[in-house]
Amino acid sequence: MEALRETITWVTHHMDLTVGFVSVWFLFLAASLWAVRYFLISIPADYFTRTHQPLERWQKYHPLLRWLLLIGKNLIGVTFVGAGIVMLFTPGQGVLSILLGLSLVDFPGKRALERRIVARPAVLKLVNAMRARADRPPLEFDGPEQPQQ
Repeated sequence: MEALRETITWVTHHMDLTVGFVSVWFLFLAASLWAVRYFLISIPADYFTRTHQPLERWQKYHPLLRWLLLIGKNLIGVTFVGAGIVMLFTPGQGVLSILLGLSLVDFPGKRALERRIVARPAVLKLVNAMRARADRPPLEFDGPEQPQQ
């Protein structure tokens, strides 16, 4: 009980900092929800069946700009992963922020990890319902780990 009293006292004495933390939490929540929805709706239906070339969408840009975009995208992803880890232990959308961050960061095996997550029947059903509401075709899967719908 004493710890709760001390926490409440600390929060009341540091109201600016508390409001700042809550504002950042809401910002990450809104950004995570928007970005995950945007990503899942905007990817082509054959995203998990076709071969993927890194930076294929950025080939028309100058090499320096491509590198700046790549570094920026990865920094934003690492920021979301870090914030998500913090939010696992504090109020917030930790798992959602971590998934968003992982989708932005480039690392070996990323596509296989994304595929395993989205191929889960409950997740795939939710994603395809979201895509249907946006008039997008359902995601396609092939191979031995094709999900059951």
